[in-house]
Amino acid sequence: MTHRQPTLCAARRSLMSLAVLATCLAAGGAYGATLTVAPSAIDQAIDTDGQCSLREAVMSVNAQANVGPCVADLTQTWGTQDTIKLPAGTYTLTLSGLDENFLDSDPSGTLTPLVVNVGDATVGDLDISRSVRIEGAGASSTLVQWSSADGVTRDRIFHVNADAGTVAVSLVGMTLSGGQTLEQVIKTGPVSGSGDLSTTYYLRRAGGAIAVGPAAAVVLVDPNVSGQANAAGRGGSKKPGTTEETGATLSISLSGVVVSGNSAQGDGAGIYTAAAMTASDLVVSNNTSTTNGGGVYNEGNTSVSNATFSGNTAEGGGGFFGTGSNTVNFTGVTFSGNEAVGGGAISGRAGVAMKLINSTLSGNIGTDVGGGLYTNGAADLRFVTIANNLAGADSSSAGAGINTFPSSNTNLVTLKNVLLADNRKGYTVDPALTPEQIAALPSANCGSTSSSSSIVSQGHNLSSDTSCQTVLSGSGDLNNQVAQLGVLANNGGNAQTHALLANSPALGAGIADPEVLVDQRGTLRDAVPDIGAYELPAPVVTSTTEDPTATSSSGGGCTVNPNAGFDPGLPTVLMGALALLLGRRRRKGTQPKESDRQG
Repeated sequence: MTHRQPTLCAARRSLMSLAVLATCLAAGGAYGATLTVAPSAIDQAIDTDGQCSLREAVMSVNAQANVGPCVADLTQTWGTQDTIKLPAGTYTLTLSGLDENFLDSDPSGTLTPLVVNVGDATVGDLDISRSVRIEGAGASSTLVQWSSADGVTRDRIFHVNADAGTVAVSLVGMTLSGGQTLEQVIKTGPVSGSGDLSTTYYLRRAGGAIAVGPAAAVVLVDPNVSGQANAAGRGGSKKPGTTEETGATLSISLSGVVVSGNSAQGDGAGIYTAAAMTASDLVVSNNTSTTNGGGVYNEGNTSVSNATFSGNTAEGGGGFFGTGSNTVNFTGVTFSGNEAVGGGAISGRAGVAMKLINSTLSGNIGTDVGGGLYTNGAADLRFVTIANNLAGADSSSAGAGINTFPSSNTNLVTLKNVLLADNRKGYTVDPALTPEQIAALPSANCGSTSSSSSIVSQGHNLSSDTSCQTVLSGSGDLNNQVAQLGVLANNGGNAQTHALLANSPALGAGIADPEVLVDQRGTLRDAVPDIGAYELPAPVVTSTTEDPTATSSSGGGCTVNPNAGFDPGLPTVLMGALALLLGRRRRKGTQPKESDRQG
């Protein structure tokens, strides 16, 4: 296929390269302490092998001084952008031991026990209490994991927490795997008002691989109540046992990180964050939580770009669970194969405000509702593809692609240039249905568990069924259309997408958005764009050598895409090409012709 505007695309790539270079130069400024870890070092707090381990390096940053055999290369002073370098290799954690405990202020058991966070990096997870950049050699080269050997009680990998100050942690170029948090039984709780089964107090810890914030709490579990209502209390950004903030300003940044194969008997099997998070080139896969947030549990302002969430499972929010009065932005993110009771891909609670741009939700399962998106908060969706998600509910109003539930009238899910295709309800996990049986299930792209939907169209959306017809009634909206999508595949870019086939009604049916100039893969969007996360570039109008003996009423050998409109950027591209040609002539010492000067 011939792409339009090669000169503009090349210029854009050059500008992007310059921007990346500038960012790298800015990031490569003055550093404080730089510690390099030996992959062969034993995981230990008291040195016996003479090599700097990852644990000892973290302890050095926390102490702002060399610990054991770790000797910092001090470009400036400690605390000025300290860095831990992890060369290619495998770094295995083996030191068991929990640094969260609980206090019971009333032996009679009538009061809830309080959690005590010690923050001890000598055992268990690597507690980080100072700002640091931990830099691997790439996700395929640097692996940080917990040992699975007999006798080793695993823990998280990294835990960012402090009582005061500013702690900003960056993780770059590594894979985190094998982290695990297990809940601890504390004691029997008070009599339940809902049944005869005994209630139990548990110490529940969040974040299988990464936790930001206290991330531990005592929960009272009532087995007489089903679902998410059976547990009161959870981890968060508050001081344990109080309503006060910790007093610290915490944040985490992830770049080129893979979080895979972690688990939690608590929230956030992959990542739990009660603070600000930014992430790019992120993969969160195959993590399992017994509560919420199989991939990520989030209660901080968050921005994620160029990422994949796949194969994660939880009770709520298989891929991502967002809650609290926070904003969450997804750009260029694919959610696929995630599973939860509600919100297979994404679950939004407590009024969280989300924005999804150039993103794909495909093949996720909500065993109850909302295989794709399940939320009671505000969500702004633009150029998003939501396809082939499944829901177990068979209610007439249930949604498998998008399902909203009771909330305020201000928490609206707005759709613009969104493609919803073949999301189906009535799915059963056991027995698992065949592809033919799934195809026969009723389609349910849109739905709500409340009496009225909070989905609002901003125009130019496409639904493959009529379930969205009452809400998709704006300008350019298309209902009951066969979307003509390709399978989820690597079509370029950082994540898998659904390509639009040549006969898709989504082609040229969108409306331009000044904030969205490219598609999920980074391909330039046409002046009249396609609906969904994928843009099929309009073919260039090409001419052929005309046969002087041939007769034609077609105006001469040009092919035009009927879905494409006039590209207002074309004159600029042509003028730029002409200027480039004239410049080349001048460099060769050839003066342009008079006709060139006047043309």
